[in-house]
Formats: sequence, C-alpha cells, structure tokens
Amino acid sequence: MRLKAVKVKMYRPIIDSGWIDIDDITVIVGKNESGKSALLKALHKFKSFTPEPYTLDREWPRGHRRKRSPDAVVVQTRFDFEGGELDEIAELIPSGEKPTGVEISKTYEGEYKYKFLPSDLDYIEQTTKGSLLSQLDELSVGDLASDNLKQAVSQMRSEAIRLIEGSGHSALTENIATYKNQINTAVQLDKDHDQTYAHDIVNLLDNLSSHVDVTSRKQIESKVFEWIPTFIYMDDHKPFNGSAYLDQIKLRKDSGLLTDEDKTFLIIFEMAGLDFDKELQRSHDEDREQRMLDMNDASLTLTHMLANHWSQRNYKINFVADGYHVITFVSDDIQTSLVSLDERSKGFQWFFSFDTTFLYETQGTFKNAIILLDEPGLHLHASAQQDFLVRLKEYAKDNQLIYTTHMPFMIDMQQLDNIRVCAESTENGSTVSADFYAADEQARFSLQVALGLSISESLFTSPYNLVVEGVADFWLLATMARILQDENRTSLDKRVTITPSGAATTAAYVATMLQGQDLNVVVLLESDPEGEKVADGLIKNWIMEDKHVLLLGKVLGRAEDITLEDLFSDRFYLSFFNKAYDKELEGKPLTVEKIKANGKDQPQLVRRIESALKSRSMKSDSAGWTFDKGRVAKLLMTELPKQSLADLPDGMVGDFEQLFKSINEAMPGLNDAPDSEKATRSPENASVSPGPTLPPAPPSP
Repeated sequence: MRLKAVKVKMYRPIIDSGWIDIDDITVIVGKNESGKSALLKALHKFKSFTPEPYTLDREWPRGHRRKRSPDAVVVQTRFDFEGGELDEIAELIPSGEKPTGVEISKTYEGEYKYKFLPSDLDYIEQTTKGSLLSQLDELSVGDLASDNLKQAVSQMRSEAIRLIEGSGHSALTENIATYKNQINTAVQLDKDHDQTYAHDIVNLLDNLSSHVDVTSRKQIESKVFEWIPTFIYMDDHKPFNGSAYLDQIKLRKDSGLLTDEDKTFLIIFEMAGLDFDKELQRSHDEDREQRMLDMNDASLTLTHMLANHWSQRNYKINFVADGYHVITFVSDDIQTSLVSLDERSKGFQWFFSFDTTFLYETQGTFKNAIILLDEPGLHLHASAQQDFLVRLKEYAKDNQLIYTTHMPFMIDMQQLDNIRVCAESTENGSTVSADFYAADEQARFSLQVALGLSISESLFTSPYNLVVEGVADFWLLATMARILQDENRTSLDKRVTITPSGAATTAAYVATMLQGQDLNVVVLLESDPEGEKVADGLIKNWIMEDKHVLLLGKVLGRAEDITLEDLFSDRFYLSFFNKAYDKELEGKPLTVEKIKANGKDQPQLVRRIESALKSRSMKSDSAGWTFDKGRVAKLLMTELPKQSLADLPDGMVGDFEQLFKSINEAMPGLNDAPDSEKATRSPENASVSPGPTLPPAPPSP
C-alpha cells in the first residue's frame, strides 16, 4: 500500500494537524518546539516494528482533560492499494464497487478502524446479513422430528437472529460450535429421523459459517493490516558509537533501563547472528581463538548484508571482543583503513546505526517501510547535508520517507511539492500545511534562507539564464515547461535556468549582474508601463541588445497590457483563484461575470480580480494588492501536472509554446552550444531544469 495522507489529533502539542499529503519524500520544516517530533512519534506508534502503545496519561494534550478518552483517534492515514493488492481485494469482495484505497485510524487504546475508499464496504455487511437472516428464518425440521429437537432448533434460530441483528454477521462464526452442540444434544435416539434432521442442520450451520468467513469485513481488514508498511523512526540522538560492555548492558537490560544506544547495539548483534547471552557467558572463556573466529564470521555476515546497499558507500565491519568489551571497527571504499566507529564522525555513526536498524526492521528487505527521520544530519556540515539529500533519495527508492528539519541545507529546493510547514499557535496547537505563505514568520525562516542559498548558487553556475519579474512568473513558467517537456511539445530548453527577481526594476539589476559574469541572459518582462520602461532602459543604455529583452505582449502579438496570468482563460484561472482564497471569499467565489463587471477598463486579468475584490471591501496590503498571485501560482504549480495536456485550454498551450520558442531563440549562445553539450542535455538524458526555488512573496505581481 502507498501512503497518501496522514492526520494526527490530540497528541502532545498537536490538537489537529490537518490532513498532510505524503509523497515519496516529504519534508516537515519548522522551528524547534513547533511539534515536528511529536508528529513523527505519533506516526511511529501507528505500526512500529516493535509495537509501542500510546500512553493516554503522558501523551494527551495538556489543558484538554475533559475530552480525554481511550477511544479517541490519534492517527488517521489514507492509503492507496497497489498492484496485486487490488486483485486480492477484488477476490475477497463478491460484488459491488471495489475499493481502491482505505482510511485507517488508530485510537489511544490501540484499536484500528477501517473505512474503505472511495466508498466503504457497508453493503457487504448488509448483503451478507440479509442472506444469513433469510436462511435462518427458513431453517426448520420436519414433522417427524422430536419435540425436543424442534424446540432446540427454534431456540437456536432465534438466538442466531438476535446475534446477527445486534452484533453483525461476523459474530455468527464465534457461536457456530455452540449452536451445533445444542442441536446434537437435543437429538432423541429413539426417534429415527432426529439424527438425519440434526445432520442437515449442522451442515447448514457449517455452510453459513463458511459464507461468513469468505465475505467477512474483518477478514478483509485483517488482510489490509498485513499490508500496512512498517513505520521506522530514527532521530539524531540514537547513533551507536561502536563500543559496548556486555556486562553493563546486561544490568540495564535486567532493570528495564536499556538506552537507545543499547537497543541499537542489540539489534546489530542480532543481525550479525550473535547471541547476546551466549557471548556474555563466553567473555572469560579460555578458547579465545574460537571467539575470534565467531566474531569474524559475524563481521562478514553483517558486511554481506550491507554490501552494495547504497551505491555511494560499501561498508566492511569488523567486531573485536576483549572480555566484556566489544568494539566495532568500520571501513568503507572511501576510507579503507579500520577505524573504530566511535572515532568516526557523528554523521557516519548515525548512518551506520540507521542502516542497521533499517535492515532489521524491514527484515532484510529494505522495502515497504515508512521511514521517519527526526532532524537528520545535525552532525553533518553544510556540504555533507546537501550530499545527504541524495542519500535520502536512495532510502526512498522502495519506501516512503518523511523527515523533519529546521536547517536550510536540508531542504531540497528542487522539490517544492514535498515541503510542508509546521507551525504552532496557542489556540490550535501544532498544524502542518503545504501553504508556505500561510505559515508564521519563524516557520518560513529556513525556507527563506534556503531560497537565498539556492538563488546565489544558481546565479553564477548556469550559463543560460532567463530573468523574470517575480516568483509567480517563475512558478508558472517552470510548471508549464515541465508539462510540455513531458509531452514532447515545444518547451523551454532544459539548459535554461529561470531566475525570479522580485519586480521589473529588480530584473534589470539582476540581468546586469549576470551579464557582468559573462553569462548568457534573456529578460522577460510583463507588457505594462513599468515593464516597457525597464525594457527601454536596458536597451537604450546598451546594457543588452533588444533581441534579448522580451516583452510578453510583443512575443505573443498582443497590443494590450498583459501578464503571464492572461495566458490562462478567465474561467480557468478563477477556478484556481477561488480554491486558493476559499477562506477569504467566505463561500462567495468570484465569477467571470463579476470580474468583468468590476474591471471593464482593466485589460489584465489580475487587475480585474483586484477590482472585484475591492468592491467587496477586501483590504489591500502595503503594496496596494488585495491578493497574492504567487499563492495562486503555487496552487497551479501543484495541480496542473496532475491534468493531461488535453484538459488544458488549447489557446493557453499554444501561447506557452510560442513564448518558450521565442525565449530559446533569443537566448545568446544557446543554439551555438557544442554538440557534446547538446547531447548531454537532450530530453532523454537531461535532468529537468529549470529547478524551482521558493522566494518570499514579491512586493507586486
């Protein structure tokens, strides 16, 4: 099964996290104490490798005691069935709509509750219940049966009907043996027909039981439970440093005081095929040679398990035992000499501990797990954290991964869709949202820092740069470029990096700076008075040639003032605007007719929306805007890739193709690149560029 979304409720600082969409890799960004760790710990207990119960007294949010209940749901999850699972589910369900997914909840008491999607399986219960009641209602014996048997059958039938009506049809199975015994006991041996009648009744009861077993909702739920991935949790405080004293671990184990490091050591011992109690007894054996051989065998065993696990690094483990003291030495294909694990970096200790835990809790498969990493990479320097992001993609190949961070270098700005922001408030507790602009200032800080690093890096590394005015332009262009690339349509050349500047005037400064670094630059400006003024200044001051400064309207052959939003039809864009601003609109979405009526003299779509909002007395920000078009662009960026190209307006697709063609033709040096560069950047081989970055909201559209 594939995890699609999660929600945590009434757990420590979390009152209701809201539904959180989950991807292959999902990163939860937020300041310290915002509730990130609590979120992961709640998810871990949903189905951990070693079951861990929720603790109502310790984990229920403070200040909400009157609502406290063991029946309260802690975690809700939504899964999609995949591959053979869909076939197995279909075989278990006799008729009706087959589910494609399931919503599973877990309470503080540990009870799992299932709701199948898109529609639940209540019809199975009702259909089976009706069939059983009908058969029981007709159940009887012939006139030749003894009065004793007739009475037993009548009583059994009444009890079974009451049971099914009260507890559901699946409860019948648990009482079949009792009913059969009642019938057999009631047989009168002096009545020739009683045994025949009883035999027929018992067979009927067996058939009813078999029918219940085949179609039981509980049977389906039991199968689904087996498919739930294991939730594996690891924080930055659980590394094993490689050195352990068996006698001390034994004392803590017997006292129930094992540390996280002790637990990791015991896992490593078990995975290596070593028996802890046996090794403890052998600590003072005179046969040291045999112990050395066993330790060497265990070292090779664990090494083979981890061999070629990740392409970046191959481990070689060597256990050395001296009395109670066991030391773990580790080498790899980069550092070949044997070095005690406790002398290696904290980051490497973390890698080693997690790899072994991952191996253990997936039973050697490294598959079908939800990996929960709490603030990974704290001990890594900035460059290593960037490398670690590549490592995370390896972890997520056959699993899904959720990690938390407050560090900018641990945010992959090439993957905007998987970023979630965790924030807290006095009234609502900790919540998690995909809406960057809805987050508080502190929660956005890491993203803003990451943005600055991302932009500063991209400004001087890409030879071909398209400078645009704002983040909304960047998101729309990057999204449509990817969609058209995937469909093999005319798109932005993959070698071109889009750089948002913040405004038309800022675009001039950024373009000038890039040219000063001997980079190839094209500037795309909106067709409005400010854009035309900037374009005129860039060209007249001989900073750039006119063919490298593009005005959107001229490119598309339009005389009126336009922005990128005008490439969308009014109705199409408004559908996304209304969704992005649903809360502010208070159930009164804008319509095409409404914006036309309020913005008759406004050629630009965003200005017509502005006029309609002002007619509702909505407040403007310090820049005079009543809405942030970057917020709508972000939603478009998320939703457009889910639609097929055929679902998009034809005129819009054609306009973007014409725009990208013009940019490619205008980009200096792009078409004169060496054949080797063109080959490595072909659609089949090139990584998708432009790489999205996430700047703060621009001061104006």
